[in-house]
Amino acid sequence: MFTSLIITTFATAVLGHMQLNYPPPFNATNNPHTTGPGDPLLQYPFLCCGRNLVYNPCKGYLSMLDTPEGASVATWAAGSTQNFSISGTQGTLGGTHYGGSCQVGFSVDKGKTFQVATSWEGNCPHRTNGISPDGQVFPFTVPADLPTGDAVFAWTWFNREQEFNMNCAAVTITGGTGGAAAVPAPASAPLGAPGNDSAPAAAATPSPASASTGATPVYTTEVILVTPRSNPVRGLFNNILPPVPIPVVERQASPPVSYSQRPVLLIADVNNGCETPKTTAEVKYPNPGPDVVPGDGAYPLALPSGSC
Repeated sequence: MFTSLIITTFATAVLGHMQLNYPPPFNATNNPHTTGPGDPLLQYPFLCCGRNLVYNPCKGYLSMLDTPEGASVATWAAGSTQNFSISGTQGTLGGTHYGGSCQVGFSVDKGKTFQVATSWEGNCPHRTNGISPDGQVFPFTVPADLPTGDAVFAWTWFNREQEFNMNCAAVTITGGTGGAAAVPAPASAPLGAPGNDSAPAAAATPSPASASTGATPVYTTEVILVTPRSNPVRGLFNNILPPVPIPVVERQASPPVSYSQRPVLLIADVNNGCETPKTTAEVKYPNPGPDVVPGDGAYPLALPSGSC
């Protein structure tokens, strides 16, 4: 009985995380190129659940590149606004862990380096939008000067439990300039990821004040009503909810930054000497890149500590 209690307690503690849903990551159950049952632990962070004891980019699945199982799952134009979505399971802490901070980025050297496209400092995942991908859609801008061809898209997440997850997907980039990046497009776009049937947002427009003064325009995204799919599981933070508006986010247009000059994704909480804040704050990235989405202010932001 004592052994059973330990097993039950461990299972309860590790349940309830999130993973990349679209584009479908390597060896995911929803990836059309996965030939086996798929990896059921993609949602779990590193140093968790009896595997991934040592940090390995993309959960070790970069070895699938240049194989049929590692084929591209999405085609994106350089400079375009796209969406990714995340999803999860319910646990004691709730699948979203009530937020955190996320980054997305790309590798054009088969996973040797990953450079930032967009950083979300707080409220990623969306705290109260449930675990369905319908409520966890995030627009971002593909760097305009990404090279045309194959790339690896990466999503990373730090929750407030000093846990780090990373999922990756093979994508195809078209129309890359290969030179200096143009000013990124405003961060408001229709919710176009597969599996998302929510109403699209209207295009962002510069505020009248900035247009009249010639100052750097501030782009404001519209409120988007997101209706999560029905899910019978209830948890501490992710009760089944009526349509929830995604908070209005204001973001300044970023100055041109070459992709090659963008910072690398932050890696922490994997016994590498860099640790994120625990419980009391969400991550403020020391090098977030030019495109940063602010959180909702529910928790303060704090920089990681150590050798980061």
